[in-house]
Amino acid sequence: MVAPFPNNPHPMSQFDVQRDFDIKGDGIVWYARPQLFFSCTVCPAGAQDEPRQHTKLDLVFFTTFEPITLTPDSIMQSNGVPMVYEAARNQIPSLYVAPVENMLGRVPLIPCFLEGQAVNTIPHSYRGHCDLSGATADSRPGAGNGATLWEVHIWMWRYGRSLPRTTTIEEATARRAARLQDSRKRAAATKKRRREEAEQRRSADSLRDGGAAVAADAGRGSGSESED
Repeated sequence: MVAPFPNNPHPMSQFDVQRDFDIKGDGIVWYARPQLFFSCTVCPAGAQDEPRQHTKLDLVFFTTFEPITLTPDSIMQSNGVPMVYEAARNQIPSLYVAPVENMLGRVPLIPCFLEGQAVNTIPHSYRGHCDLSGATADSRPGAGNGATLWEVHIWMWRYGRSLPRTTTIEEATARRAARLQDSRKRAAATKKRRREEAEQRRSADSLRDGGAAVAADAGRGSGSESED
């Protein structure tokens, strides 16, 4: 998600992408992960009993993805792809609050794996790095307990979905689950039908083979009588 700096000097109605947005996340717009959406009512001091002076606010608590420079000469960073990190699980997160309308939209992030690690955390070898920007590296090689690294997928962001969503993620997930369940039901019905058809064919073959055997026995019996 992208969240403007809570103290944005410009109101949201005047938000300008060219002026206010910095893809690196260093400006008044931050990369953030929403943690809690909530509503509250505020009022001037001493006006708790005066509902007309109450104002309802829709707010969001969020943590941030902080810009970091670990591989400035890599092909991704040299092409302007921002690298960001999220605080390690053992760190106390910094929570910020902002109006819900300050959340601008979704941002495609891809995990960044350095030095061939199996997890996208800052490798142990970067401990003592002069520019960790407050992040923590793995406590030992391969521990996976350092800050997680991500890169902003600028191409997917730029050339991805061209139209706004017409359904929520929850609705789309429910529809996919319903389609999957329906597909499984159809597959089970098809399997059952084919099994029944196979059993019917086997029964028909058994009856046909039995009839042929009876006819053959009757034929042999008639032949014996004529010889007598």
